[in-house]
Amino acid sequence: MMPAIIRRDPPALILVFASLALVFLSVACSDKPAPVPSGGKAAFNVLRDPIQEPCDPTPTYQKQITGGSVTITPVATYRISGEVMSKRKYTSGWGAEIMPYDLALVWGMLTYPHVQKQLTIKHDSTRMAWFRVKGDDPPVDFDYAMSHGSNNHIIPANENIRKIVDDQVRIHDRVVLEGYLVNVEGRNKEQGITLKSSLSREDTDRGACEIIYVTGVQVEKKR
Repeated sequence: MMPAIIRRDPPALILVFASLALVFLSVACSDKPAPVPSGGKAAFNVLRDPIQEPCDPTPTYQKQITGGSVTITPVATYRISGEVMSKRKYTSGWGAEIMPYDLALVWGMLTYPHVQKQLTIKHDSTRMAWFRVKGDDPPVDFDYAMSHGSNNHIIPANENIRKIVDDQVRIHDRVVLEGYLVNVEGRNKEQGITLKSSLSREDTDRGACEIIYVTGVQVEKKR
């Protein structure tokens, strides 16, 4: 979930949500897997861990990109309920065309008010999210923090989902994202492209982020 890039810098503990290696791609999302059924209002339980289940045999999808093509392959169904701690929109480059948003989400004790008072997360331009727990005595330990936050690269399945993420999702809103963890492979004129989603909530370092092909989104606005 988060990388092994760690520095103790009293009086704070600084962690980093890992991002993908900086290999980006561009692809339209006209063909898409069937939507995952929505869990309804009860799905906004941000104390629960994300739900990941094996995929039934699912077709892959060929996509044209600038100077080549890629294949998007679902590898697991996925649903995550979490609180948005940071949101970043990308507007240029191949990565922005396919993954226009990164959402840093937390769940479990990281959503508690007394923990949030000591918690800040911010994205940078390299698609990494910097996680900071303030104080000499952090309210959660390192292992817990490592497994209850994630930096999610969002692939909207259609324009409606893209607009919801763009227009409605804000910091400290609670969201439910449903869809698929996916791998992407292909090439353009310059290089081969290989992007693989994490399939674990406890892995670290680069490659530990989830690439989510989002087929459903719900937003519970911050009160």
